[in-house]
Amino acid sequence: MFFVQKHINYSKLLIVLGLATLVLSLTPKSAEAFTLVNKTNFGDTDFQNLLEGGEFKELFVAESRIGNNSLDKAERELGINKAITPNDSSGVNNGYPVATGERVWNPGQLVDFSLEYTGSQVTYTVDNQILTSNDFSGSVSDIFLRTFASNNGIIGLTNLALDAQRIGDLSSSSVNGSSDTDYIQISNISAPFKLTGQSLLNWTGSNAPQRSQLAYQIKVGESIIKEVPEPSTVAATLLATVAGVSFHKRKKKVLL
Repeated sequence: MFFVQKHINYSKLLIVLGLATLVLSLTPKSAEAFTLVNKTNFGDTDFQNLLEGGEFKELFVAESRIGNNSLDKAERELGINKAITPNDSSGVNNGYPVATGERVWNPGQLVDFSLEYTGSQVTYTVDNQILTSNDFSGSVSDIFLRTFASNNGIIGLTNLALDAQRIGDLSSSSVNGSSDTDYIQISNISAPFKLTGQSLLNWTGSNAPQRSQLAYQIKVGESIIKEVPEPSTVAATLLATVAGVSFHKRKKKVLL
């Protein structure tokens, strides 16, 4: 009787091992492709809440804006900026630029741009102008693209691609002096990466937007989320538990 019970328990254990192996083999491996997160009706207040709540930590920001639409350095048009750190009273961060550029925007013209990050170097290229910085290092997981339009301006990002994989377009437009803000979030990324696309700035009326009334930002950083155990860890834990129960039952039978 003892031999029969031992054989049954051993068979059950083999079945459990087989099922666990099957589960692990069927579990999809982590996708290498990025994930687009729906940000409909997401605005600056929502993004600020992510920063203040510790759910997202900026590393750096690449920016293009209307500025004063000239080569006059009184107002920059391009920049690689430091991260915005909530409640930072030192003034060290809060979006200050580490590299800047000047540009004259032609209304309605498509302008090529790219942003590359190696893990230690940022290269931001707009048309033929190149900005670089070695002030940033560390891992990344997300990119937030933001467009903003006011004072009857229009701004669009098109032909967006991350490492040659297509992303949807993004645009904002101002009507009758209103303002409009739009976001795209790209998740599950890592360095190195290269983001490419084309931008378009346009406006109506004689009073063109100025400074950041017409702008786009590429906010690169890392999402801080509660870690979820890997499927393999869960399966291994389950297997250990089942095996322990099976062993306990066999031991109990021996004592009987």
